[in-house]
Amino acid sequence: MTSPGAGVLRGVRVLLLAAAVVGLSVVAHGLAGGADPGAVPLGVLAVLTAVAVRPLTRRQVGLPRLLGLLGAGQLVLHVVFERCAALSPSGAAVHAHAASPLTMLGAHAVATLAVAVVLRYGDAVLWRLWTWLTGCRVPGRPRSVVVRTAAPVVGVLPAVRDLLVRGAAPGRGPPLAA
Repeated sequence: MTSPGAGVLRGVRVLLLAAAVVGLSVVAHGLAGGADPGAVPLGVLAVLTAVAVRPLTRRQVGLPRLLGLLGAGQLVLHVVFERCAALSPSGAAVHAHAASPLTMLGAHAVATLAVAVVLRYGDAVLWRLWTWLTGCRVPGRPRSVVVRTAAPVVGVLPAVRDLLVRGAAPGRGPPLAA
């Protein structure tokens, strides 16, 4: 079984992460009153997002990296959605924000944090399950090192000759050849 950082499991993780980035951006854009970018641009953006997030899935994806990825994804995709709406043949108008900019920013921050926590938890569960099933350690995570120290030496060690002579029985030696 390959690790979640390689093979089919990595592909699934890439697709789920790209879907989360694009999905969060589309939902947030729609709730803010933005125009739908269309199926073709959305598909192209999903593929480009999957290509962009693939290098991040070699190992477990941490919460700070997820927060940065989701935040940057919302920002970039918001701008791209606006450009798509402006270039559409229907001439859809650029949306006006219904709420104040601080309220909108707060809503985006809460949504980003919630999605990042869910993704991080799911990724951690997948890696732990893989570790448990295969008995392998997680790549990139160092093993704990246990350093064993010898007992401290007290006094001076006796010479080897003294140890051999002191405990020997007199007159004993190897058996004689018969």
